[in-house]
Amino acid sequence: MFNLGDWNIICEKCGMKRKASECSLNWQNQLVCGPCWESRHPQEYVKGIPDNQSVPIARPDVVAIQGETTVKTSALRNATSIELTSITGLVDKDPINIILNDGSAYWVYCEGTPSSDTVTFPAGAYLPFAASAGNTVYLPSLDNETYITATTLVEL
Repeated sequence: MFNLGDWNIICEKCGMKRKASECSLNWQNQLVCGPCWESRHPQEYVKGIPDNQSVPIARPDVVAIQGETTVKTSALRNATSIELTSITGLVDKDPINIILNDGSAYWVYCEGTPSSDTVTFPAGAYLPFAASAGNTVYLPSLDNETYITATTLVEL
């Protein structure tokens, strides 16, 4: 049908010849016919909410450096105490990590402040395997000067 001032166009989606009055611009600024026209998806208008994941009080990580000593005298399986090369800084309830002959690590607490290089284990604690002289023993320290005890930090 002829309409004065209406011209022919080609739909930019389907390629069909249409009259301009039958077409409109879509959200992508394309001139399309009625069947090809689509609105913009509502999810494209959604704006994200900033999620601030920072902590209120940020502090740098403390690099944990363990102190280290060795077994002074070999200890047999089921021993309830052990002699260390150095007991400097160890106090009551300090944990120590003894590397045993089978390669496993055994954590135990000091029962009382060690004296004369001997660390006594608490009641019921014993070595599950033997520990030879020279085996490594790790001590609980942050900087080889501040030792972590069960209740407090003790500075040497």
